[in-house]
Amino acid sequence: MAKNRKAFVNTVLDGIERLLPGSQNTQMYKEFFSGLSDDQLEQFVNDLRAGRKHLAIIAPNFGAEKLTVERNLQIAKEWGHNFFTRIWMNPGNGIPPYLTPRKYAVFLLPLGRQAQHLVKKISIPEDNKSIDDLTGQPTGSSQGSKISYPEMQILTALNLDDSIIEFMKYRGGDIKGFNSMMASINKTGGVSLRQLDKAGTKVKSTVTLATYLTGMHLSNNAA
Repeated sequence: MAKNRKAFVNTVLDGIERLLPGSQNTQMYKEFFSGLSDDQLEQFVNDLRAGRKHLAIIAPNFGAEKLTVERNLQIAKEWGHNFFTRIWMNPGNGIPPYLTPRKYAVFLLPLGRQAQHLVKKISIPEDNKSIDDLTGQPTGSSQGSKISYPEMQILTALNLDDSIIEFMKYRGGDIKGFNSMMASINKTGGVSLRQLDKAGTKVKSTVTLATYLTGMHLSNNAA
């Protein structure tokens, strides 16, 4: 590594500078590498090769230096990297897996944990008896945790459509559907969403929205 140290460091610094010209990232990595011994640098390179570590660039919002898609695509082309690939999809529900005809951009991105795990922050409903008159959703002592939009995106990406339907419809304000679901669980120990769907029940909040819009003389299909 000793004889290749200068070449490796220069290659990394040149790449960082090209990706975000004029930023503090180049100086940050320069100082980082200067503080590593030859053995430590060799271990760092091995970690990069094994995927245990990754080079990162800090690009603050509203900063003077901007990352651009055009620049990234040009550099990737020069480096022989392709961001786009066809993806194997597994829809489930009896539909066989298939390879997408079009290519999509695929990235490794950091992901922040959406749920809190502190006991004092856990919200456990005391019962399922209290609901809001306008939305049909649990309220008061019956209200528990909520699903955030990022969590909903994760469920969508994982093709967990049945979970989304249960959370957003039958546990999210469809009073008649919820009652049918609980009755089935109490009687049989389980429930089928396909069977519940046949009843054609609706979420109360959409019915309320339709009523408001109609009261404003606005035609709609909310309900």
